[in-house]
Amino acid sequence: MNERYIGELLANEISDDPPPGFEPLPTGTGFNVYFGPIYGKLVDGKLRLGMRIGRRHINPHDTCHGGVLASFADMQVYVSQQQEPSLRYVLMPTINMSIDYISPAILGDWLESSSTLLRATKMTLFQQTVATAGDRLVFRSSSIYRISGHKAPSGSTLGDLFPNA
Repeated sequence: MNERYIGELLANEISDDPPPGFEPLPTGTGFNVYFGPIYGKLVDGKLRLGMRIGRRHINPHDTCHGGVLASFADMQVYVSQQQEPSLRYVLMPTINMSIDYISPAILGDWLESSSTLLRATKMTLFQQTVATAGDRLVFRSSSIYRISGHKAPSGSTLGDLFPNA
């Protein structure tokens, strides 16, 4: 793939156009900058994440690449940070994640997730997520995160955007 193709792809990207109430979330640097943006919205005191499926997210079959969906599932650590205020600024690497792909997400879909913190121990968090595009179930995932005890880099945690959530 050459630089010209990448430039054309990005120049023709569709707008994210998030639904009302969704705000961009800080995602840090590197891969996350090119992957996102990811948006968040508090609904009944719980964080919901969302993203628009753009041209940069689709595979040769014109559906969202499974790796993109897995990356979005991994971003659900923000939800654990919102549900456990003591973890707002803590680095929590992923120990394990499984994902069931149920239906495709397509170009232009608004992908939105609802996550539940199942259990928190001293060292780990267990969480499940369901993601939809409209009324279509796209994936279900289960994740385990390690509570590292180390502060996360500035600008990379939920506490930076929703400090009062």
